[in-house]
Amino acid sequence: MKNENKQLLYLADDHVLVANALSSLIQQIDSTIEIELFPNGEELFKATQLKRPDFIFLDIEMPVWDGRKTLKELKASFPGIPCLILSMNSEKSVIQDCINNGANAYLLKDSTINEFKDAIDHVKIGKIYFSIEILKVLSSQPIENSNQVNSSIIDVQLSERESEVLKLICDGFSPKEIGEKLFLSHRTVETHKNNIMQKLEISSVGKLISFAIKNKLV
Repeated sequence: MKNENKQLLYLADDHVLVANALSSLIQQIDSTIEIELFPNGEELFKATQLKRPDFIFLDIEMPVWDGRKTLKELKASFPGIPCLILSMNSEKSVIQDCINNGANAYLLKDSTINEFKDAIDHVKIGKIYFSIEILKVLSSQPIENSNQVNSSIIDVQLSERESEVLKLICDGFSPKEIGEKLFLSHRTVETHKNNIMQKLEISSVGKLISFAIKNKLV
């Protein structure tokens, strides 16, 4: 039974030594986190069906179900559980795919302790987080991908208020928090967000953030 004073983290990584090292590091950073380890995504997914964690960390390269398939299955069945991708893979196409499939965060395994702490602080409360290195990758020259948003969309003009809302979305703030910062109602923020996505012809917040960073809208 989960300790009510702790948050439960599921972590999937097929390398036992790496998984144990990450677990120790996470608990050093935040002792309130209770961690369960899994050798692949399928076992983590089955465990989630029985007991839902507060948030999830996934490696990319794993046997049976890799991180990308696991993320897709998790977001289809449990969209409210924040998922962080923790990997050595810094390929733009891989990062983009994870964002498109609903990743709340992407962090490289060689990140600094401060980046780990920032990522944990963001993800455990459902915020979005991308490390500096990942932001650099996302803002680099767009990859050739037929599923990408048409770059001509950047000609669309956003209002000053929409630009403010977009920046705060990319900074990982929730609509409620954005409303508090801009002295707007939660519903008004949602309206601005929906208008931005409609103007840019983008269907998810993850794609919106990726697009905004890549095209230097924020």
